[in-house]
Amino acid sequence: MANEKKEPKNIQSVHRALDILEYLIESGDGRKLSEIAESCGLNTTTAFHIIKTLESRNYIEQSPDSLKYKTGGKMFSLSLKTYRNVNLTRLFQPYIEQLSHSFGETVSLFHYCKIASGMKGLCVYALESENPVHVSVSIGKLVPLSNTAVGKLYLSALSEENLTETLASELEDPSLPELRRQISDVGLKQYCVEFGEYEKDIINVAVPIYKYSGRVVASICISIPIHRAKEDRISEMVKAMLPISKELSALPL
Repeated sequence: MANEKKEPKNIQSVHRALDILEYLIESGDGRKLSEIAESCGLNTTTAFHIIKTLESRNYIEQSPDSLKYKTGGKMFSLSLKTYRNVNLTRLFQPYIEQLSHSFGETVSLFHYCKIASGMKGLCVYALESENPVHVSVSIGKLVPLSNTAVGKLYLSALSEENLTETLASELEDPSLPELRRQISDVGLKQYCVEFGEYEKDIINVAVPIYKYSGRVVASICISIPIHRAKEDRISEMVKAMLPISKELSALPL
């Protein structure tokens, strides 16, 4: 029938090319053709032709010494452009710098993205503390939702149906009463303090950035070593972060 919705067609060759790129990105130090083919479940001839196509576009390059393949300059260039083009990062940067200056701790910005295993928090910007003992947060870091401050903020704005579905991607039992209570509490307070639940001896204080629809699109997080995470200091951070959350959430994001 003319009005029938057509199912999108997955192109196998595109999947194979992306499998190779993802494998080389994760392996980091280069891999030989035979290793790539085996890891990506391809025969050597197919892998060779895909690699050479990617190489012709500078997505992959081959070392003349080891003959190993690794990601090329095009990937680096595109990554930088993607990072620069994240409008929220540029918009939030002055506020992150302000919090970093005020408290001397590592401050990071998280967006949210969907990967194969489900939704994750993704660090897109971070200012690390100059204190000799500090929390290091790397750009590109992915964190789960159910046991992190930035994750619980995201979960707190979901409908009951979406919350159950999202938690099911991380947990065997997505109906945990205590976790549900925490998420509800975070939604009411509009901030979250996570006491070493994800990483031992690290306290994370985070506030959400809402879209006009009420969806959490980003979170600003201060990460503190446990020995500096005094109750009154955490309260000061929350007091400073809540107006920033409100101000940024009022923008037409």
